[in-house]
Amino acid sequence: MARLFAGGPDDRSPRRRWTDRILGVAIGILLGLGVLVYFVFVHSEGTIDAPQVNGSGSTRTIPAEAPLPAHPGSPEEPAEGAPEPKPEEKQPKPAPVVKVIGGAPPIGAGPKQLSFTKGEKVRFEIDTNEPFTFEIKGLGITQSIEESSVISFKATKAGQFPVISTTTLIGVADLLIKKK
Repeated sequence: MARLFAGGPDDRSPRRRWTDRILGVAIGILLGLGVLVYFVFVHSEGTIDAPQVNGSGSTRTIPAEAPLPAHPGSPEEPAEGAPEPKPEEKQPKPAPVVKVIGGAPPIGAGPKQLSFTKGEKVRFEIDTNEPFTFEIKGLGITQSIEESSVISFKATKAGQFPVISTTTLIGVADLLIKKK
């Protein structure tokens, strides 16, 4: 029985030990690189700098389709003899909602992407069920809220600004403020 575990004359050969080690290291490196490539290309799709593999290497613009003509009686083209519709008061667009659970975005969601234009009023709602303190990096805005609140301010700078929880240091939203 001891002979089984002791090995044979081939096991003591220095040449065989070195080739086994080299082969083991090479397989380990290849497996490590394979796992790294898998996580970079499969699990980083929601990030800002997500890598993309495209065959052509160039971007392509798809032309927008022309709008279809309205039929008589539709809001775009009222029927003959119908009274003119009154111009509706400009309603503010609803504020996008950033959900925060325990100082972080919901599991699997990642930071919410919000787009605005420089000079306009930035409005978004932070939906939280506990007190929450956040900072908007690059804009110098830090605020504490006790419950769900609408955050608003004038966009004075163009760029990309993360909204970060000051307690967990996790990004809950990304503000993209475009130039006019």
